[in-house]
Amino acid sequence: MKEGINQIYSNRNNFLVLGLTGRTGSGCSTTAEKLSSKENDFKFPPVDSFDFLNENEKRKYKITLNFAKNNWNQFYTIRVKDIITTFILENSFSNFCAYLNKIIPETDFFKKLSSLEEEYESLYTKRIELIKNENHIEIFYFHFTTLNSFTEKLKFELSKSHNSYTSIYQTIGNNIRSCGKALSNDCEINCKNTDALVKKINKFIKLIGSVSKTQNRKCFIVIDALRNPFEVSYLKERYSAFYLLAINVNDSDRKERLQNNNYTKEQIEKLDNQEYPKKLKGIQLYISQNIQQCTELADIHIHNSNTENENFCNLKKQLIHYYSLMLKPGIVPPTSIERVMQLAHTAKLNSGCLSRQVGAAITDNQFSIKSIGWNNSPQGQVPCILRNSQDLINSSDTEAYSAYEKNNSEFRKYFKSVYENEEIKNMNKCGHNSSFCFKEVQNNLENEKNQVHTRSLHAEENAFLQLTKYGSQGIENGILFTTASPCELCSKKAYQLGIKRIYFIDPYPGIATTHILKGGNNNPKLILFNGVIGKSYFQLYQPLLPYKDEIKERVELTFPNVKENELEKANSEITMLKKRILELEKK
Repeated sequence: MKEGINQIYSNRNNFLVLGLTGRTGSGCSTTAEKLSSKENDFKFPPVDSFDFLNENEKRKYKITLNFAKNNWNQFYTIRVKDIITTFILENSFSNFCAYLNKIIPETDFFKKLSSLEEEYESLYTKRIELIKNENHIEIFYFHFTTLNSFTEKLKFELSKSHNSYTSIYQTIGNNIRSCGKALSNDCEINCKNTDALVKKINKFIKLIGSVSKTQNRKCFIVIDALRNPFEVSYLKERYSAFYLLAINVNDSDRKERLQNNNYTKEQIEKLDNQEYPKKLKGIQLYISQNIQQCTELADIHIHNSNTENENFCNLKKQLIHYYSLMLKPGIVPPTSIERVMQLAHTAKLNSGCLSRQVGAAITDNQFSIKSIGWNNSPQGQVPCILRNSQDLINSSDTEAYSAYEKNNSEFRKYFKSVYENEEIKNMNKCGHNSSFCFKEVQNNLENEKNQVHTRSLHAEENAFLQLTKYGSQGIENGILFTTASPCELCSKKAYQLGIKRIYFIDPYPGIATTHILKGGNNNPKLILFNGVIGKSYFQLYQPLLPYKDEIKERVELTFPNVKENELEKANSEITMLKKRILELEKK
């Protein structure tokens, strides 16, 4: 049975892929570095490093620490920046420099990178030879040793002036997603090659799988870092043992780290606009970095607080915890925070909003659930996702639409000019419901941008109203859980209700935190969520078999039946007495 139980766990104990996502400065590279450490180099933080934990949380960490120490496996690291370098090396040195001069005209890159020209051309030639030979071991060491070193040299030279390395590599990454090539024009798009970058990541995963067998190592891989949601979905659909870790940090800490690395405020702002775009459309929706959406897809959220002077103890503690759960599901139960956020995360799927689904849950200060909400139209009105633009035009399903939508001539004229076309009609014929966002239509009609015209209640607002609707003892000093931090309107309501803590996953743009939540003298505490969420909540916290049974079968544990032993002893005494009686009768 011990052998059988080991076989049950063998798949997850031999193959594991972790993707990291997060803004530049959040600590993805640091996390990858820790995971790629050998057991002796990891330096596991002892339990007494975390005095702030309650006793049960200390017990949990003690269990996961013990498991991780005895089952640690060094991770192979796939760096996306190295993969981008492989695409760069498909071009000659002169073509690469000419392209850089084109996108950053004020710099002479032929001169700036001259010290790397000989090595660049050597790698350019070597790469072609390796493709012909198909020797897995040589290809592995070329990409994970030689190329790794060259990327760092290239990064150093590009960062010397204006920190241009990050923007250059992000631009080239977008080029690869546009047409499969590193150097391209803005208008060059080839939809057949838009997954070229993630396909290369997938090839590297398979390459490591092949090489790990020859090295007698388990195939544990960490990818640093994924910042496009479609690349995340690609890997999720192919590997059940893939987990996306969002490395989060308070924005002030992140910006401080970047400034310490010589980034100017203007560069940080430009970086944020690239990684956290406000509105994407057209091909940019597919090829651009979108960390907000990647964060929404994350399985595990890790808070990388500013702990450089503490040997990253808090970061390591979280890695140990989730690493142990990946290999041994259910080894410890979830935290109260994870339990409630999972409810909020599940609740968001009820949303009929076309733009973004958000869920919220409210508890008292002991994490007892008081209310759950999601963003949706008021009860009795039809959610946007169930409405159809052609029904409104044709005056069908009239109950789904407001009197304004049905009767206002200006609105109807504008609406028809947008939605009365053959493409929309063909969309319906193909089985796709041509829903529409009223707020978007009305804002464009008025040439304004505001939240007044939204049909939906926000998730937090909905949860607050459920308390009023069904009666409540009040939630003063309570806790709000939301998958996106509250906007100004919901922040005011939370403040008024006396909410003391707000746990959130994704920050909402705007000034809600600095203007509302940090005003006055009754400020709620805004806390970045860290923990497991979504499908992975069940994957990590549901044991593969009951732990009681596993323990008994692993060690062949037996429990002697005390009553049976006493009965056996009594029967033995009876037999002995019967013999004695017979002896006495004979005498």
